Amino acid sequence: MKNGLDFIKIGDYAVINLNNMFPVPNGEYTYVDIPTVKDFQYRKLLMSEYRIIRKLQDKIMKNAAEVYKHKIRKGNTTALAKRCNDFSLLEDKSKRFKSESR
Repeated sequence: MKNGLDFIKIGDYAVINLNNMFPVPNGEYTYVDIPTVKDFQYRKLLMSEYRIIRKLQDKIMKNAAEVYKHKIRKGNTTALAKRCNDFSLLEDKSKRFKSESR
């Protein structure tokens, strides 16, 4: 597959599907301390992916904002919008989860 607005290749290792992004409330995620990963091959893979993501971070953030705006504006009227998560619904559920977990 080719790079697109919602699909960004991370070298030969992985891809980022921005159409599948979802909100995660503060405190509900865990930082991966790559240097402490015991499996050397996995640690090497994570570092390679991390370096590529750092180089592409501006593009990733720009594309994420564009995909989000497109979905909000277009609903389900385009091919891109149809394959996106329902960001508004997920944000609502995330806010509700955050308030219920207090």
